[in-house]
Amino acid sequence: MGRRDAVLLSLLYDSGARVQELIDLKVRDIRLEAPVQLRLTGKGRKTRAVPLMSRTAALLQAYLDERSLLQPGCRDQPLFTSRRRTVFGRAAIGHLIRKYAAMARTQSPQIPNGITPHTFRHTKAMHLLQAGVPLVIIRDFLGHANIKTSEVYARADLQMKREALEKLAPSLTPHGLPAWQTDAELMQWLRSL
Repeated sequence: MGRRDAVLLSLLYDSGARVQELIDLKVRDIRLEAPVQLRLTGKGRKTRAVPLMSRTAALLQAYLDERSLLQPGCRDQPLFTSRRRTVFGRAAIGHLIRKYAAMARTQSPQIPNGITPHTFRHTKAMHLLQAGVPLVIIRDFLGHANIKTSEVYARADLQMKREALEKLAPSLTPHGLPAWQTDAELMQWLRSL
């Protein structure tokens, strides 16, 4: 179960999948040949292919081998099941995330409460943006129908950068507007225009 959980959490981040897209994954949706990728079916039954990093691919390969999911007749099997071999649901994935976040918090208390499956998707989008990936690529990667949805991440990133800069250095500009109207030399120059 530990390997299943590691693969599930890794795929959740690495693919930027919505939780329902992860729940719906079948063995046939995995391509293990280079480039390793998943075929995700999102909103409106639209499909997209997302590449996987090599470490996630190695975890996924080991999981598939361990569960014998690469055998003939397993293509339509769900990728993630419970101990009773029933399909994982949203509540089960949420429970896993809370469980592992609580465990991680014992080692790193700064890990926030309230981590959800969408936190993984949001984090992946922010990391892509911070790595310089264009918004249109992020839109396609996340399966957004409209680039305006992806722009939320760009606005959030700009807000984070502004807040970080404000913490690092005092404001270099004075509060309020300068008294430019009392500067005789400036006023004369402006009239000459």
